[in-house]
Amino acid sequence: MQIRNQHMIKIPISLRKIALFFPAFLLSIAVGLHGCVDQDFDEPPGGGVESPPPNTTIMELRNMHSLGNYEEITEDIIIRGVVISSDLAGNFFRQLVIQDETGGIEMRIEMTDLDNIYPPGRQVSVRCQGLWLGDYNGLIQLGGAVTGNGGDRELERIPEPLVESTIIPGTYGNDVTPKEKGINQLTFDDVSTLVQLNDVQFANSELGQTYSDPSFSTNRTLTDCNLNEIIVRTSSFATFAQEKLPEGNGTLVAVLGVFGSTLQLALRDLDDVQLEAERCGPGGNTVTIGSLRSQFDSGDALISDGAIEGFVISDYETGNVTGRNLYVQDETGGIVIRFSANHSFGLGSHIRVVVGGQEMSEYNGLLQIELPIGNGIDLGNGTAPAPRTATIAEIISNSEPWESTLVKIENATISGNSIFDGTLTVQDGTGSIDLYTRNQASFSGTAVPTGEVEITAIVSQFNDPQIILRSASDVKGGSTGGGAVNESFDQIGNNDEVVLTGWVNVALKGSRTWLGKVFDGNHYAQATAYNDDAQEMETWLVTPEIDISETPSFSFESAKAFWEHDGLSVWWSADFDGSDVAGANWSEIEAVLARESDADHAFIPSGLIDLSSLTSGKIHIGFKYVGSGPGGLTTSYRIDNVLVE
Repeated sequence: MQIRNQHMIKIPISLRKIALFFPAFLLSIAVGLHGCVDQDFDEPPGGGVESPPPNTTIMELRNMHSLGNYEEITEDIIIRGVVISSDLAGNFFRQLVIQDETGGIEMRIEMTDLDNIYPPGRQVSVRCQGLWLGDYNGLIQLGGAVTGNGGDRELERIPEPLVESTIIPGTYGNDVTPKEKGINQLTFDDVSTLVQLNDVQFANSELGQTYSDPSFSTNRTLTDCNLNEIIVRTSSFATFAQEKLPEGNGTLVAVLGVFGSTLQLALRDLDDVQLEAERCGPGGNTVTIGSLRSQFDSGDALISDGAIEGFVISDYETGNVTGRNLYVQDETGGIVIRFSANHSFGLGSHIRVVVGGQEMSEYNGLLQIELPIGNGIDLGNGTAPAPRTATIAEIISNSEPWESTLVKIENATISGNSIFDGTLTVQDGTGSIDLYTRNQASFSGTAVPTGEVEITAIVSQFNDPQIILRSASDVKGGSTGGGAVNESFDQIGNNDEVVLTGWVNVALKGSRTWLGKVFDGNHYAQATAYNDDAQEMETWLVTPEIDISETPSFSFESAKAFWEHDGLSVWWSADFDGSDVAGANWSEIEAVLARESDADHAFIPSGLIDLSSLTSGKIHIGFKYVGSGPGGLTTSYRIDNVLVE
């Protein structure tokens, strides 16, 4: 509930005119109202009669409003509800909130001490004809008029002289049972109704604070045991504003409001706050991953309560899982956690994940839980699980219970591609299984070892069982043969420096290096001296090591734009140490390159280049660009689809 500043009260123009031209009339009204607003009684008289029956529900009235607009009510509409707000403790100011069985609405009223006439539990009917609907940052309200122009329009309060004929009081003492809901179950339809939250407490960061700052209305964070959060907003004028927040857990009743897209609570008084039980820890009880998987298998996807603890067995830093996802494993099993934003839990992290109130679901057969990023908590050191040694046949027959856990496969072979990118086949004599590597993985271009290897991997699923690596080091043994290359630069973003596993990107003169570029969905690497301040520019992009005895063929594509000079050449070295380009001996490779006569931006094939005719053993290939600026040799050169096989 957005509490407005008590000192910013606007008197409608209509009232000022009445005061100017009809003082005697106003005096009689004031005397009559004084008799209605008796400041001396402590409790309202009992009984009362029914207020006029409604012809419209509150929710039907709310639905007549379009957020951001104002609507004058020209029909004879009557709503009836029960008062749920109270200004007695000062947290509501010139506001009256009523609700019926369909919903609630706030009225802006140019009166104070509303609690004397309209205390909580009193039935009232509202004659809406002549009133206006509006909203304050999403909070739907009833008011008396609209003033201002354009973006400065404002919903004015119902003038005091009109209150008696507009808001008709009825019986006292009507019960309003607050809706019992979880924080994550509250919706916009619950706004301006009385709600009750159970098993809640003020966040650890709020403990020791008061409900409000002395100078301004203040938001405090209320949380449940599953780390769902909501704001409790308190006016600095509330009688309890300087009371310390309770430190326990329990029940809180409040009127639900909204500010923009943020739901928030407004207390009527401290009787609505019963937080005296022992605080709960993050997530409450610890449950095993195995029990969650069994619960899902039995048809129950909703996790009622609890948190899991385990170890992260995936590595977001290598990019073979997205930054939002992780695989977590305990002694009973594993599961995929999908956070609402990128996380920072590294491989081997011991974590606690609050899962209560969330739902499990399968994505192409892989069980996962989607969670807010704040539901993960780093627990520090621990002992990570060792991989289970198993054959491929055992993995396939246990793919469901072993899903999202680590396994080790011995005496295996990998086939299907010379690099890890994409779907490969792993065999061990007992069966075969897919090994999948994302194109975005930092090791996707790494050469696949030949011969028998030992593989540590995560059991996963994409409709059928598959395994995934954390990094290339999860594969031990075999022979790499010096590294094939198949690079299309698809994982390099537009204007990002080309950074790839095994590649070297370095400027020997000037400071500009090769950058990734994207045009019409195609990714490529580009070097140019255009707009460079250096008088001389020389930048190299060097491939990983290549064993030309196993991968003797080399090809690529090049393109140029804004022709000024021949700035691209291709070289090979047998003594490059992986870092010192200037210190290596380089020999030029004859290749077809984009030149002046070629169309701008058109990629020209290099032709198939036989590396075995150059030398034997292991080499690196370097793409060299030279130029000068400003106003000098500034042709832009691009390369793509570098293939060594």
